[in-house]
Amino acid sequence: MPAVIQPPSEKLTKLKLFLEKTKTDFYSENSELADWMNDRKLVVEQLGVSKKDQELQQIEIDSVEKELVEKLAQSKTTDKPLASKITKEEFDSIMEKIVELLKLPAGKLEEESELYLEQQLSDILGFDVNANLDGHTLLFSTGVMKATSHLKRSPTDTLENHTNYHEAGLSLNRSAFGWFSGSTEIDQTAIDQEKYYVAVPLYYHEDWNTKFTELKQWYKFRKVVVINPAERIAVVGVIGDIGPSTYTRRQFGGSPELIHAGKIWSPKSAGKVLLLFVDDPKNTVQLGPILL
Repeated sequence: MPAVIQPPSEKLTKLKLFLEKTKTDFYSENSELADWMNDRKLVVEQLGVSKKDQELQQIEIDSVEKELVEKLAQSKTTDKPLASKITKEEFDSIMEKIVELLKLPAGKLEEESELYLEQQLSDILGFDVNANLDGHTLLFSTGVMKATSHLKRSPTDTLENHTNYHEAGLSLNRSAFGWFSGSTEIDQTAIDQEKYYVAVPLYYHEDWNTKFTELKQWYKFRKVVVINPAERIAVVGVIGDIGPSTYTRRQFGGSPELIHAGKIWSPKSAGKVLLLFVDDPKNTVQLGPILL
């Protein structure tokens, strides 16, 4: 008979959700400290905690992580990336290259790196990804992603209607693109799009003042993929809002679910991600996390 894993205590669950919401900002603002902690295998939630409590806490955390991994595995496409054209050594090399690129200042990729990663990641993921789609590009392909709050999916939406991470709060304003749902009835498409939305600083586009209507229409809910090479997780999402402001020193925003599923908050990640368009004209690529 399989062992029964007790669910995490309510107190621990609330603590984890609070930490996950703030980790991205902490590690991205304290990169040297993050490296020091990572070298010593320290994480924020273990600072000041006794060894015995750490062990008990880790048992509960492991059960949560195990459940997440199982869900991620179920959501993965049937094609096995490493069983196709790319060997494990090549895969490791690709991930390491992205990690190195993310150590550079945030911005667009050089053309050589861009073409290389488009080809390799398309093969790994099983669908086409591009830095340039229909003549449009992102202001940043690499950068730091901050955790953002839930967005209202319809005028009558409330925080209680969102399944997870109520600690993240609900934005008082709707998305810069409008409502996710066309009516008070929230369908599954609206749920999934808000669940895995990213924000990009479209206001700083060079043509924003003259072509903002056209740009908003094209970018609205455009499908993208967030690559976290440090944790080897990708998350397919949509551009669901505009931001953050440049003074925040962040280039992207991510929904509570996306930050959690993609482990964007982890010490190894420090919020640093690669963002590319998903070329999916037939809308066959599902939103959500993918284990790489």
